[in-house]
Amino acid sequence: MESRETITLESGSRIEFKTFQSKALGREMRYSIYFPASYDSSSQDYPVVYFLHGMNNDETSWCVERYGNQHLGIDRLIRTGKVPEFIMVHPDGERSFYTDAADGSADYEKYITQDLLQDVEGNFRIKKERRYRAIGGTSMGGYGSLKIAMRYPDLFGSAFGGSPIVLLGEDPPSGLFDPGSRAGQFFGGLLGRVYGNPVDGEHWKANNLEVLARTADLNGLRVMMIYGTADRYAALIPLEKGVRTLDGILKQRQISSRLEIFEGEPHGWELIGTHLEEAVMFMTESFR
Repeated sequence: MESRETITLESGSRIEFKTFQSKALGREMRYSIYFPASYDSSSQDYPVVYFLHGMNNDETSWCVERYGNQHLGIDRLIRTGKVPEFIMVHPDGERSFYTDAADGSADYEKYITQDLLQDVEGNFRIKKERRYRAIGGTSMGGYGSLKIAMRYPDLFGSAFGGSPIVLLGEDPPSGLFDPGSRAGQFFGGLLGRVYGNPVDGEHWKANNLEVLARTADLNGLRVMMIYGTADRYAALIPLEKGVRTLDGILKQRQISSRLEIFEGEPHGWELIGTHLEEAVMFMTESFR
């Protein structure tokens, strides 16, 4: 967690930090929101990108130096005209995988798809058509963005996943290379809180990217994934196999899917920062 004081950039753009009451979670939740420089001086509505953070991050992470000051890169792309102006929202997703818990204890997917969208679109000048709404994320958030977009294709025109946690098979913990290791047990415990311990098969099936890619009516959804082969989680999770499998299924179904594999590149925000322009250009392509 970093400072939640408003950040004002030299361009006149700013990032504000908001709290609102989530009905799905029954408590206050937080998000940060980027406004382009023209927001206060115009009356126009803006397209929006929702971006989901990874494990052990929060809604402030994209704005801090150790994660690459991603807000500066976003602002630079808009200021130089490489992408159209848009509003960007980063919700706090905790360790939820942006998924409703199998035991009904916490509905994080509803928090995003219902509560967050209603608060943002109800309080700010947002274009509400699907083509003007994109979702992206990194790591856990990469899984979340792809999963939410596939489950709600009428909400989002495009979905981006950087280093997405793509787990294959009918039982997510068994898809780990070494589920009995200390790291495997820790990660398996996190999965168990979301998908059940033992795994609730029907709940996992409803949130399994491989199943969704094969069966969901994706209704023109555009998908992009990036992955670096030096990913720090590659020894625990077969992530490259996951993204290649997902991309192959989507292409077989003639769903627009783009996969970029970068040799020797890392996981998470560092990968996002290196390829921020490509990612943002993809997510905002339909905004023009």
